[in-house]
Amino acid sequence: MKKILVSILATVLFPASALAADFAAWSPQAPEHPSTLALQSFLEKVKDIDGERFAPKFEPVSAIADQNKLFKALRTGELSASILTGGAIAKLAPSAQVLQLPFIFRDSKQMFAVLDGDIGKSVEKELREKGLVVLGWYDGGTRSFYMRNKPAHSTADFQGLKVRVPNRPDLKNLVTVLGGSPVVMGYDKVNAALESQEVDSAENDLLAYETDQHYKNAKYFVMSNHFVQFEALVVSEAVWKQLSDADKKAFRTAARESVMADRDMWTKRMGAARTKLEKEGVKFIDPRNSTAYISRVSPIYKPFMDNPATSATLLRLMTERG
Repeated sequence: MKKILVSILATVLFPASALAADFAAWSPQAPEHPSTLALQSFLEKVKDIDGERFAPKFEPVSAIADQNKLFKALRTGELSASILTGGAIAKLAPSAQVLQLPFIFRDSKQMFAVLDGDIGKSVEKELREKGLVVLGWYDGGTRSFYMRNKPAHSTADFQGLKVRVPNRPDLKNLVTVLGGSPVVMGYDKVNAALESQEVDSAENDLLAYETDQHYKNAKYFVMSNHFVQFEALVVSEAVWKQLSDADKKAFRTAARESVMADRDMWTKRMGAARTKLEKEGVKFIDPRNSTAYISRVSPIYKPFMDNPATSATLLRLMTERG
């Protein structure tokens, strides 16, 4: 009888929603990155719901050594919330692999239309089955090529071009099918490699190009948009199920606001970066024929086109891209 009374008192005094007091969150991006800033704004709004129950604790990037550790921490609730990159999402949700293909999206506007629609809902369902609740989709940046000596106006201009890439199979494959030679090296070596002519080109999003001053050694920015990247704001299911309906509603409202803040930050910072770079003498080149790029990457698309589980989504996205 005593145990029953203790149990009843615990339920009354400490409801399920009170169990999520230590709200630990993590971002894979740098502190000044739009995604990290958006996550911080979400955490501030969560704290405003009830500072005693939701006291955000922002974990440093170094706290998560690898993706397996990240996934485990989220599943157990050791980590309450996190930003997941598209690559991490694709490992957990097979349907997201199609969204990781090169040139699959024309721009971020098209990408968000897909993610905010039924395809995005399918990915969210798969992640929910893995113990993760998606509260919103963030912009992960749009990767493009930049060149040292001359721009690539068409796919033919990639022939023999030495292009720096990170150690990512998808980027190595992309450069290869375009006719270039992928050169894998650390990000911290890119500027020196461009200056010494060890590489002819590199690729990244416009903010990285501007912030890390790669433009000083590569004045031609080709807006290939070969990877339009996304990220997700997720909450651990272990934490989510302890929240009251009112808390969940407040969390979703906070997440929507952070999503809008993230997308707005990217738009403004991309515009400011381009204005600055044009003053620095950077030439922006819009590729002449985007369909030629898509044709060249058909070998990368083929396994997904041959797979009945992904072919319909791939065809739909290719049609919508135009």
